[in-house]
Amino acid sequence: MPLRDINDLEKLKKINAALVSRVERSMDQQGNAFSLFQTAISLENRVRTRTEELHSTLRRLEQSNIDLSAAKENAELANLSKTRFLAAASHDVLQPLNAAHLSVSALAEVQTSDEGKKLVRQVERSLETMEDLLRTLLDISKLDAGVVQPDIGDVSLEVLFSSLRSDFLPVAELKGLTLKFRPVNAVVRSDRTLLRRILQNILSNALRYTRSGGVLVGTRHRGDTIRIDVADTGCGIPDDQREAVFEEFHRGTFPTDAGLAGGGLGLGLAIVRRIAAALGHPVTFSSKVGHGTIFHIDVPVGIGASVDAIASSADMERPRGYGLFGTKVLLVENDVEVLQAMTSLL
Repeated sequence: MPLRDINDLEKLKKINAALVSRVERSMDQQGNAFSLFQTAISLENRVRTRTEELHSTLRRLEQSNIDLSAAKENAELANLSKTRFLAAASHDVLQPLNAAHLSVSALAEVQTSDEGKKLVRQVERSLETMEDLLRTLLDISKLDAGVVQPDIGDVSLEVLFSSLRSDFLPVAELKGLTLKFRPVNAVVRSDRTLLRRILQNILSNALRYTRSGGVLVGTRHRGDTIRIDVADTGCGIPDDQREAVFEEFHRGTFPTDAGLAGGGLGLGLAIVRRIAAALGHPVTFSSKVGHGTIFHIDVPVGIGASVDAIASSADMERPRGYGLFGTKVLLVENDVEVLQAMTSLL
């Protein structure tokens, strides 16, 4: 075979090989494209299925949230209705206790034997404890129901401190403790009754949980605010109980030896927090276990002479012997038991 033919044959073989290679590559590319197309369709189907499942789950969650919100609202309405009922029925709830108190007081007047007087005192203490618990629970119900509306006005701290000193000094002396009120000539803006209740509850706790030393009440002027401090030398409040002490029926894990704890309902500070929130008076405290506690109540400064101070001056002008002796009393009472008990007492 001539050389030229051989060369032409070789060229044709190369061209054929190149064409075959190109065709094979083209077929591979088409196969890859088809495979990718199938994969894309499969992924799309999976995404669509997962999306539908997700939408279904979200719809169930939304319905569950709606049901939970409705149940929560119904529970809150039921609780509010119960609270409002208790607040409205407080008078009727306490009427039987009032009648029992009056009857026991009348009974005490006619007791001559020591044993009889002792039993009467025990009954009185039991009634007082029960009444205190009921009144406290009713107070919490009223505060939670929004029934208590603060009557804001100018309050004389001098008059308020004097009243508190008269009430708590016998308690302190009975335990061998000191109770001091630093002199103050200041007027604050608050509700006299509610502010007194805050201080009364804090003082009661301070004296209850103090074994030796005493309690000091003072004030500090801080701009347009007066801070009332109630400091005691009691057992102190542990750090892990700083929030728990404001919960209902929490008495803490304080030692009870030597008459330190002395009972209590565990409701005093729960009421303090609620009243303080209603008045807008921040209540804080600092404490060290084994050394004592200082409670702080921040109250806005008043703007003038208080009604309390004027009333106190009027009381001081009353003549000695001022009372009900020789006075005719018209007693109006729709509860027969209370009426009879009050008549016996008078």
